[in-house]
Amino acid sequence: RRSHTDDNTDPPATSAATSSRLIQYMIYSYLFNIKQAAMNKKLTPLLCILRLCSSSSFIIRQPQAALSIVQYQSSSTRQFSAHQNDQQLVTVSLETSSGKKELQIQKGEILRSAMLRRGSSPHNGRARLINCRGLGTCGTCAVEIESSDDNSNNGSGFVEPNERSTKEKLRLKFPPHGSSDQSANLRLACQVQFMDDITIRKRTGFWGQDTTSELAEDYDAELWFGELEYVLDNKSPPREGD
Repeated sequence: RRSHTDDNTDPPATSAATSSRLIQYMIYSYLFNIKQAAMNKKLTPLLCILRLCSSSSFIIRQPQAALSIVQYQSSSTRQFSAHQNDQQLVTVSLETSSGKKELQIQKGEILRSAMLRRGSSPHNGRARLINCRGLGTCGTCAVEIESSDDNSNNGSGFVEPNERSTKEKLRLKFPPHGSSDQSANLRLACQVQFMDDITIRKRTGFWGQDTTSELAEDYDAELWFGELEYVLDNKSPPREGD
């Protein structure tokens, strides 16, 4: 009979770390399947649920294999690098109640990802936790866009897509967005890529939906799920070390 000291059990710290990794894998699977459901009309909600159940079953039956997958995902996730000398940069001027500050971002980056990586949040208050992580369904990352060119106040040509996508149109017409006096320059930060210098404003309200002249405060980014905050961003250009 083996003694207790011969057991190859992990110490408590290692077990906690493993559990944390497996939780990350479950979150990743959840977000990935929701994204697939949104992109593939043939993937019905029922099939999406079956996929999630399959992922959970896989974790229970083969925890070490699941752990290796999430470790691979972590190692292959895009990492932000402060060394951007060889990258083409654009300037995003962020206007809040705290004043104006400039963010140097890589041309073509998704705004939500770019802001979070540089310590600023496109979400107000508790929306920093309660949001769709870039799926484009919650509407909490709405920002008002104005280009630096006086001839193009709506940012046309400075962001891609130039006009609201179908997803943006649907969400920004749905309450609490969509009021008649809401700015036509409102866009979802998780759906737009910046191609040139531009100015953005963050309005007050949980969804950034308020139509008054009052600006929201400059909220610091809170990365509740670490690199998984960017798992749905497949448009931003690759970074150094990818």
